[in-house]
Amino acid sequence: MYKQFILFFMLAFNAGGGSIEIGTDEFFSNNPFCASCADDMRYQTLYLESEIGNSIEIQSISLMRTPAGGTSVTLDTLAIYIGYSKGGELGTNFDGNYQPGTKQLVFWEENCTINAPEPIQWFSIDLENPFNYNGIGNLIIEYTWPDGHDEVFNYNWTGTLKRSLTGGWASSTGFTTQDCPHILLSGNLSLQSETFGFIKSLFGRE
Repeated sequence: MYKQFILFFMLAFNAGGGSIEIGTDEFFSNNPFCASCADDMRYQTLYLESEIGNSIEIQSISLMRTPAGGTSVTLDTLAIYIGYSKGGELGTNFDGNYQPGTKQLVFWEENCTINAPEPIQWFSIDLENPFNYNGIGNLIIEYTWPDGHDEVFNYNWTGTLKRSLTGGWASSTGFTTQDCPHILLSGNLSLQSETFGFIKSLFGRE
């Protein structure tokens, strides 16, 4: 009975809600939410398996607001897609960067306003369709909108790979850079490998 209680506690504690933070506050960026800077936007970003570190059902995405810029942005339509990358860095073709069949629409809202009232604080977007990341493979998160007004600036950080791809709403190709947003992925985390090891050792005892 004691072992069953410990197992239940470990499953409940490790498989519940949580978050994964990737990146740092390195510099101000106007991508992806500056409608005062661009007429439209298609902005694809890449996060590596080694940075994510765990499987997660992604229910919301948060970015870190900078002291500069406005406190809200309104977009005619905001669409967000998530999928697995077929490579270790991004090429210049948006759809060609996805593993075939993995691109999923997780958010679509017309006349969408994103509020970010406080500087140096996360601002979040709750996904309409959560994405189940299985812990294996690199992940693409793509934001796209056709028009809007005002802006919110967020912090980006720089890696050594081609981490972002920028173009217009209807673009099939764009230009790559080595930076992408400091991000927080929130949702339901799966069991950590250490937990499986503990469970195995627990039930392996006499």
